[in-house]
Amino acid sequence: MKRIIGVALVAGGMGLLGWAGYSALRPVSHYALTLADAPADAVQEIASLTLPPHSLRRVEITSPDERRPIASGLVLQDGERLTPLVWRNEVTESILFAELAATDSAKVLAAIREHVPDGAVVLAWWDLSRAIRIAAKKDAPLDDPQARGLQIPPTWTDAREAESRRWGAGAAPHAAESFGQFVDALLSDEAQGAAALAKLAGGKPAYVAVHISDVWKLAAAQPERVFIAYKDFPSAGVSHGVIKSATQWMREQKIDGAFAAEPIGGATRLHYFQRKADSDTLIAKLLPFSTSNPMQLERLELVYQHKGWWVYRLKD
Repeated sequence: MKRIIGVALVAGGMGLLGWAGYSALRPVSHYALTLADAPADAVQEIASLTLPPHSLRRVEITSPDERRPIASGLVLQDGERLTPLVWRNEVTESILFAELAATDSAKVLAAIREHVPDGAVVLAWWDLSRAIRIAAKKDAPLDDPQARGLQIPPTWTDAREAESRRWGAGAAPHAAESFGQFVDALLSDEAQGAAALAKLAGGKPAYVAVHISDVWKLAAAQPERVFIAYKDFPSAGVSHGVIKSATQWMREQKIDGAFAAEPIGGATRLHYFQRKADSDTLIAKLLPFSTSNPMQLERLELVYQHKGWWVYRLKD
């Protein structure tokens, strides 16, 4: 199955629950998203973030075609604004957001609190920026009233506008312009992108936090500028054998873009650019793609890494 919104999606390997193929035949835009009080055990999982329990809500996304929720999570609700802190997808495709475990969320936010000095700013996608402001207590100025980058299944034709309103609520209208500049910076080369990020920081010391899923967010936000796809290979984690099989498959398919491997359950997901030119963008340089080496960046210095998260300091 391929996405039809400018982002190619190749569901290979194990196929997991087979959701992608099923939804292509039977659209499920008649989903429901509900918010309820967060259960005590879910709140306890992120207790180290010291968030007010009354502000935490459990979110579930259901479809009449499935017996159990297809996605669920824990969000912090501040007025209209929703901040995802934990997210679990029960299907092959990401539903709104990529997988985010409670332990990983707490660890990354604690690390940002530790590594980013007071007076500095952290530039990150709007959802992570909100979490950084709330939980890490650091200046993360970016937000987006348009909620760009939501992972909307291609068959949910009437969902994009509604979900953009839901997740963009509470963000200042003028924030759209600076967030658009952030998107452009990540899609530029290193020199131009770093200069744009420094401008967004407004003269303050700056850090940049990215996740492997940001490539897909960029593709959803700018489908005419990024061509990313994935293929799953059965495995118990990233290994030399899986990488060898993946590179051989790419040669057979005559794909010359860069790739990055990520463990997904019992599979290894190969994220790959369909165009070689996309491998030269700043986002590709910041993440562990095959043609990149984060340690050799000229304008950014790696200060923290955990699973799919990478945090850099923007050099003066």
